[in-house]
Amino acid sequence: MSRPADGQSGSDWATDIFPIESRTERSGFVRRIWRAPSVALPSFISIAVPTWQIVFVQSANGSNSVVARGPETLATRVNIPKDAEFLGIQFELGAFLPDYPVGRLVDYAESLSTDADHGFWLNDTKFEIPTFENAEVFVDRLIRSDALVRDSVVEQTLQRRPVSISDRSIQRRFIRSTGLTYGAVRQMERAERAAGLLLNGISILDVVHGQGYSDQAHLTRSLKRYLGKTPGRIGKANH
Repeated sequence: MSRPADGQSGSDWATDIFPIESRTERSGFVRRIWRAPSVALPSFISIAVPTWQIVFVQSANGSNSVVARGPETLATRVNIPKDAEFLGIQFELGAFLPDYPVGRLVDYAESLSTDADHGFWLNDTKFEIPTFENAEVFVDRLIRSDALVRDSVVEQTLQRRPVSISDRSIQRRFIRSTGLTYGAVRQMERAERAAGLLLNGISILDVVHGQGYSDQAHLTRSLKRYLGKTPGRIGKANH
C-alpha cells in the first residue's frame, strides 16, 4: 500500500486514506505487521515493492480470505473491498518459503485456501488465521519448521558487504529468494530515495544528478513506473 498514480488526487495515497497501524517484528524475517479497515473509496494505488506479503481479509459477514501478494514491479491500482478488515505480514527481503517459490508471486496475488474453522492452507500445512496481536506466533512456527528461511547473501549484497561467491551465483540467489534480480531491487530503492528527496524540497535536477539518473526523462519514467507519479507531482506534495 502506498502512493497515488499520476493524475490522481492525494487521496489515493494509502497512508492518507487508510488508518494503518503497523509494527516491526524482531526476528529479521518480517519487515512489518500491519492492519487497517477498508474505507469508502473504490481503489488506491499500490507502489512497486521488492518484498512479498500475506494479507488476511475479513469481510463484514465474518468470512475470511487469504492472499499471498507481490513482489510488485510497477505501480498499480487496487480495488478496495467494502466493509473489510485487513491484516498484513510483509516479509523482509531475502525471506522466503523454499516450498512456495516467491517468483510465482511477482506482479500477482494468489488466493490461499481457507476453511470454516478460521484456518488457511499454505502448501500442505494448515495454519490458524492470525490476529494483529499474535501474528508473530504464525511467523515463529514457519521459522522453527524451516518453512520460512532467509538468505543472508541478499542482505550482504544490498549493504555492499563482501560476498565470497560469483556475481552469477548472487543473481541466482536473489531470484530464488526475492523473485527479482539485484538490479530490479536497486532500481525500486533508488526510486523511493528520489521520491523522498523530492518530498523534502530537493530540486528535480539535483535528484537526477544525485541519484545517478541519466536525465530528467529517465527519472520521470522511473518514478511513474515504480511510484505511479511524476517528479513534478511528488515535488508539489511538499507544498
